[in-house]
Amino acid sequence: MKKLIFISAVSGVGKTTTIDYIKNNNLLDDYDIFDIDNLVNIHDYNSDEYNLFYEDAIKKAVILSKNNNIIIGSCINPTDINKITIPDGIEKIEMVLIYCSNGELRNRLKARDESRNCSSDEFINGQIEYQNYMLNHSELYSFKIDNTSLDVSEVAKIIINYLKNDTNNNTK
Repeated sequence: MKKLIFISAVSGVGKTTTIDYIKNNNLLDDYDIFDIDNLVNIHDYNSDEYNLFYEDAIKKAVILSKNNNIIIGSCINPTDINKITIPDGIEKIEMVLIYCSNGELRNRLKARDESRNCSSDEFINGQIEYQNYMLNHSELYSFKIDNTSLDVSEVAKIIINYLKNDTNNNTK
């Protein structure tokens, strides 16, 4: 039986940077690590098919992970987890929320390359609104990390310690 860990955050917080850092430095040998965007293409689904999108991504991760536990980087929130069917073989699901201050999120998104289409006020305000929604439901997350003033290695270390220690302390 496998654990499924979602590293959840809005665009610009650093979830992909963090999971890539952990993966590329082989810091969690007993986990296979995926960015949800590399598992399935969200553009293949209609807006009313997000549950199917998540189900297909999880199924693919289970197939690719063989016997390891699974980490998926995504912007999923805990209320969505309750709406999807989890495949057999997953014994435990945990959600780690990474967030930063709204000002820092704005700065990070403004600093992104223009080709990523993340610097418009409309996009940024949507991400801030969604992050605030996530924070207003933060009691539903297994663990939370404010990375406003942390670098990627510090965030990775906190996640690794949390997963290896299976601690009950749920905020860093």
